[in-house]
Amino acid sequence: MIRILVLLVTFLGFIFMPFLTSSGDEKPNWAIVIHGGAGSDPQKWNDAKTKIRETGLHRALTAGRDALANGGNALDTVELVIRILEDDAAFNAGRGAVLTKEGKVELDASIMDGKTGACGAVAGVTATRNPINLARLVMTQTPHVLLAGKGANQFAEQQKVPLVTPDYFLSKARFPENEPHYGTVGCAVLDSNGNLAAGTSTGGTSKKLPGRVGDSPIVGAGTYAANDTCAVSGTGVGEEYIRNSVAYDVAARMRYANESIEEAVTIIMQQTLQVGVGGIIALSKDGKIVMQHNTPGMSCGAADSSGRFETHLVLKNGGAPPPGTTADATKSTTVETEITDVLLQQVEDWNQGDIDSFMKPYWNSDQLTFSSGGKITRGYAKTLQGYKQRYPDAKAMGTLNFEKLEFQTLGSDAMQVLGTWKLARDDKPMEGRFTLVLRKFPEGWKIIHDHTSKKPEEKSENEASEDTVQQ
Repeated sequence: MIRILVLLVTFLGFIFMPFLTSSGDEKPNWAIVIHGGAGSDPQKWNDAKTKIRETGLHRALTAGRDALANGGNALDTVELVIRILEDDAAFNAGRGAVLTKEGKVELDASIMDGKTGACGAVAGVTATRNPINLARLVMTQTPHVLLAGKGANQFAEQQKVPLVTPDYFLSKARFPENEPHYGTVGCAVLDSNGNLAAGTSTGGTSKKLPGRVGDSPIVGAGTYAANDTCAVSGTGVGEEYIRNSVAYDVAARMRYANESIEEAVTIIMQQTLQVGVGGIIALSKDGKIVMQHNTPGMSCGAADSSGRFETHLVLKNGGAPPPGTTADATKSTTVETEITDVLLQQVEDWNQGDIDSFMKPYWNSDQLTFSSGGKITRGYAKTLQGYKQRYPDAKAMGTLNFEKLEFQTLGSDAMQVLGTWKLARDDKPMEGRFTLVLRKFPEGWKIIHDHTSKKPEEKSENEASEDTVQQ
């Protein structure tokens, strides 16, 4: 008997398997996005420089992709990818770091675990080959988050991380120091267990004052990760990212304003940060990847479990939605269209004499409120009853029309709609204004409050009395 059941299950699985395959709409099982710094215009680079940068991005992204495809976790992958970028002199981090005003190297890095909120960072280290490794050790081996300068160097010696002499950082393969390039490397990862992580590493700003620290080692400014929202790494003028808590702001907008990751990044890049400041890479908990910059170029790349694999030196329109069609505006337009369709369907149902269908968009709840002529009715059943009493047949219902709709957003899932209504009937044509409050439910938009009024100049004493009858 058991053997027969097993064979039956196997057969059914074979028959129905085509219907159970991916539709392409599911979130990626894993995803990764990287950057190698924002700044100068790649179109002005020579072929050798372009090739070096493209090769470095491809190498790092390939390593991250392979690690995740083989079940690697987010934190390990971030550390791996950034270490590869730090070892590449084409990037302003690790080996390719720029020099301070005194001709020395001071390196910064941070890493954050989205699952636990644990994080670690180092600033101003001078002999550590891979600052990202040291940042993770701060996270795992100390009760602290950030170690800087002499203390960070001593910690590196104690942890026996690979140390190098100053000439290691003086590679001629790096970008000319008189060329505007904000450098910095970063990585954000979503692993197959649904965990996020992010990290950032930099050599700072060329000819900076000794001791200057930018946003890269500041959790919440240059790096942030939280499993409930996103993972973020920034690149640009660090002071601006610190002043505006840029990395955390992406997550905060998603968490508290219910913005999408693209909306959050777009608003920050277009409204918070001035043009020419830098870029952001971000990855949502659902695997949505965003890469944007407001500088002439940004080295970046992305890959995920769907087969996506791409690298760029510059993004069209800086990676942002087309001018004049921001993500926020697109979202508002979509919502207004959805609600307008609901109201137009109501008009059609009314004009066909079908009150039951007309009532379908109303919230089927005892908490529904309907206000007309100074009288308030609560509950779906009573509201429906009131309509049917006042409009017993198609002749009494007449022909309805809604006009002059105005939309006012009340939050992420609520909308107020103002408008005028006109009811054409043989005996008593009427018109007035209405105010609707709609809320987004899983099944769609529902009217939770309806306030209707008539034009005062059309009211007689009898009509005023009639208005107190529930519509």
